[in-house]
Amino acid sequence: VGSILSGLAMQSQVMAYTAPSEIKTALNELSGMSRDAMERMRDVVWVIDSRKDKYENLIDRMRVFAEKNLVVKNITYHFTVNSIDGKKFIDPEKRQNIYLIFKEAIANILKHSDATQVNILFEQDKGHLRLVVQDNGTVSTQKPSDGLGMSNMAMRAKNMGGNLVTLFENGFMVELNLDLNKKA
Repeated sequence: VGSILSGLAMQSQVMAYTAPSEIKTALNELSGMSRDAMERMRDVVWVIDSRKDKYENLIDRMRVFAEKNLVVKNITYHFTVNSIDGKKFIDPEKRQNIYLIFKEAIANILKHSDATQVNILFEQDKGHLRLVVQDNGTVSTQKPSDGLGMSNMAMRAKNMGGNLVTLFENGFMVELNLDLNKKA
């Protein structure tokens, strides 16, 4: 499926170069949708891959996502990891939910913020896991959103037995707190 999507993305992009202007936009959108589907598919495969069941795998994936997406918008970032044993097992469901919360927080910055800096903190202390994603942007009132990103993040946190805090204070902040000893 991945190779089919890749071929579709490349063919539609190549066709867009020589296409009449009235269909060029549609072909570029098709290429973008194909690439988005490939990215989502990679996420699904990553989640079910039992070889990726350690904290280091989650941290690596988060770093790659931040690098790939923030740099494109000229947003610098600092990724700090404190007291997390990278070799330690992480429950696949928690790994998926933490990653998707992280991805949504970054996506919201890319869509809605004028930030130039993002600070990411991922830490563990006495059975508690904390993820903080904070930018230095100002409140954006120009792009109202009807998306479900914030509610999806809160639902994912709740499903893991954690909580999600969002606030605007010197930039926008998303904070996930999770008691690793508590059952969801």
